[in-house]
Amino acid sequence: MRAATIRLVQANTANKASRFVARIDAASLPAGFAVASTNAGIKQAISPTPIPPSSKPDLALISSVVPASVAGTFTTNAFRAAPVEHSLDILRRSAAPRAEGVLVNSGCANAVTGEQGIKNTQLLVDSAKELLGRSGDLLMLSTGVIGVQLPSQAMLSALPKLVPGSNTPEAWSEVARAFMTTDTFPKLRARSFLLGNRECKIAAISKGAGMIHPHMTSPGLHATMLGIFATDAPIAPKALQECLDAAVRVSFNCISVDGDMSTNDTVLALANGQAKTVDGGEIIAPGTEINETNHPALLDRFREELTSLCLEMAHLIVRDGEGATKFIEVRVRGAPTFDAARTIGASISTSALVKTALHGADANWGRILCAAGYASTPNDWQIDPMRVSVSFSSSAGSLTALVDGTPQQVDEDLAAKILAEEDIVLDIDLRGGTRATGPVT
Repeated sequence: MRAATIRLVQANTANKASRFVARIDAASLPAGFAVASTNAGIKQAISPTPIPPSSKPDLALISSVVPASVAGTFTTNAFRAAPVEHSLDILRRSAAPRAEGVLVNSGCANAVTGEQGIKNTQLLVDSAKELLGRSGDLLMLSTGVIGVQLPSQAMLSALPKLVPGSNTPEAWSEVARAFMTTDTFPKLRARSFLLGNRECKIAAISKGAGMIHPHMTSPGLHATMLGIFATDAPIAPKALQECLDAAVRVSFNCISVDGDMSTNDTVLALANGQAKTVDGGEIIAPGTEINETNHPALLDRFREELTSLCLEMAHLIVRDGEGATKFIEVRVRGAPTFDAARTIGASISTSALVKTALHGADANWGRILCAAGYASTPNDWQIDPMRVSVSFSSSAGSLTALVDGTPQQVDEDLAAKILAEEDIVLDIDLRGGTRATGPVT
């Protein structure tokens, strides 16, 4: 049987920046990348009425010294934004896609902007490539207002400020700020790890606070959730895509704040192979890229690191949810497949009645079962109400509300203390449910 964990809603609005902004160590930044950001006045340029100027960066460029392996997962919303279509096209047209880097803007999503939106995206990436002196592909991420054209001229004027860029904690921190829209703090992490005889580094940026309920797939057709992971590990493009798919499946695709899937949701990964060698470990020869056949154990190690970091970055988005007060994990166990468990968890996480109960510290487990019961599950399987158990836990303790479909005596005072905490776990054990002989009706 399979299990899934859905992170939903919320985080205390007080002192988010002081609690969740981490200091980045220069020694943990990936080699061979240059980053820069600037203020292009995007919101001011598209506003129908005059608004005060801002010094916050809203345009950024992350570039690699060599074309990097690239992978991506993208929104399944029918109204995919122009930069999403641009990046999808790059990944679809090659079995081993590579990119020079990623251009990022906030303030304008460039979504539902027709052919002009596509032209604006191409104009900006072509101009950025010219400034870099590169001929390869450059991807783009955009976030902000939907249905408004990018202020191309203002952005073109600002592009020269992004070259050549640098690879310092300060530069990365400012780039993370450039991603922000309604976010209350920049979401940036970096870490080091050994991969055979390579000392590898990876830096990650995510953004999102509203319009958060991603369902992204890989380019086969796998405000906004964005993520970028830049590593100097030597990972082949196909292997990188497989690792990213696996990581996103259990991280970004398992969070929810408001139940709304964005037009721009995108997670990208770049791997440029510039990590330095160290003594010991499995030898990765110069110029060799790790794939599923030549170094399977090392690829598994990389997948673990990427998944761990994806989970951390996804959690930061949930903690910054608009109007959020709690961080809740919905753990669904005993489903027939991971996807079935995720569907049930998502049904619970998007229930307005469940959210109001938890906000009010009310252990109303009937609302949880109601939301689980109407979730779409496989036709040959159904939840057996006589096998379901439900429990709550937090740093204040734990309690069991239902065992094998039978209500338990609940200490209301303890329940209130448990649910008054910021971080709460809801555990729903389906114990396999039942197998039907035909379609469930």
